[in-house]
Amino acid sequence: MSVPLYQVPEQQPSVWQPTSVEEAMHLKHKWGDKAVLISGGTWLRTRWENGVSPLPQHLISLAHIQALSGLAMDAGGQIHIGPSLRLADLMDSELMQMKCALLVKACAEIAAPSVRNLASIGGNVVTRTGDLITALLVMDAQVVCSNGTAEYTLPLAKWLDVPAQAISEVMTGIKVPNIDIEDAERTFEFYLKVGRREAFTPSVVTVAGRLSLAPDQTIQSLALAAGGGSAVPARFVDLETAAIGRPLSKDLLQSLHTGVSEGFQAVPDDYAGVAYRKQTAANLIVSECYKVWRKGGGANAPKS
Repeated sequence: MSVPLYQVPEQQPSVWQPTSVEEAMHLKHKWGDKAVLISGGTWLRTRWENGVSPLPQHLISLAHIQALSGLAMDAGGQIHIGPSLRLADLMDSELMQMKCALLVKACAEIAAPSVRNLASIGGNVVTRTGDLITALLVMDAQVVCSNGTAEYTLPLAKWLDVPAQAISEVMTGIKVPNIDIEDAERTFEFYLKVGRREAFTPSVVTVAGRLSLAPDQTIQSLALAAGGGSAVPARFVDLETAAIGRPLSKDLLQSLHTGVSEGFQAVPDDYAGVAYRKQTAANLIVSECYKVWRKGGGANAPKS
C-alpha cells in the first residue's frame, strides 16, 4: 500500500474568492507558501492525491476575476486569451477555431471531456510542462504576468527559462500574434501527443510544428517544438534557422531527425527513458514534415 508523503490535514483549506488580480496577489503575499492560486485545479488535485505536493492551508480561487476570462482579437489581429478560460470553452470558440486551430487541436488531446470542462489554459501553461505549451511555442505566444502591482509581457519561450520557484505572480493573459499566411495551401501545422494509452493520460511526448513552403519548394518559415512528461517544452531554434531557405528534401529530413533527437531535453520516468522519448519526438516531427514534402512536391521534390 502506498502512503502519501503529505497526509490530509485535520483542517481542510480555507477557500478565498478575490475579485481582482490585486486582491488575489495581496492574499498570496500575505500567506506565501501556505497559499496556492488555483483555477480549474485539475493538475493540483492529481499532485495532492499522488502525495507529490501538500494540501495548502489556503486556496485562492481565480474563478471570480473577470479580467482573467476574456477572449478577444485586437485591431492588429492579435488574440488575447484569458488564462482562466476552460479548455472546452476554447474548443467551442469560433474565434479560436478560425485563428488558433492548432491550439484547439491541442486542447482536444488533453485528458477527458469532463476534465476539459474544468481545466484552464493558464493552469496548463503555469505547470511549465503542460501539453498545450508546444502548440503555443510554435505560435510564438507571449504571456502576461502580474505581481499585483505591475504587469510584464514575455515571449513564452523566455518565460519558461525563468525558474518557477523564483516567481510570485499570477498569469493575467496569453497573447497569440496574428500570423499573416500569404499562401494557406503552402502552410502546414501539426500537433501530436503520445501517451501510455489513448485518453486521460500524461504525455510521453508532445510535438508541434508550423511549416510554410515557398513556390520553389524551399522552406520559407519553420517552427518546431517538443515536450512531454516532465520535460519543459522548447523550440529547436538553431535547427529551424538552418533549415530556412533549403529545399524540403530527404537530406533535410534526416538532418531534422538528428537535430531533434540531439536537441530535445527529454526527462525519463518509470515508463519511458530519455532515448525512447528523443526517438519518438524525432520520428513524429520528421513524419509530419515528410507528409508536407509529399504534398509540396513529394517525388518531384528536388533530389539532394
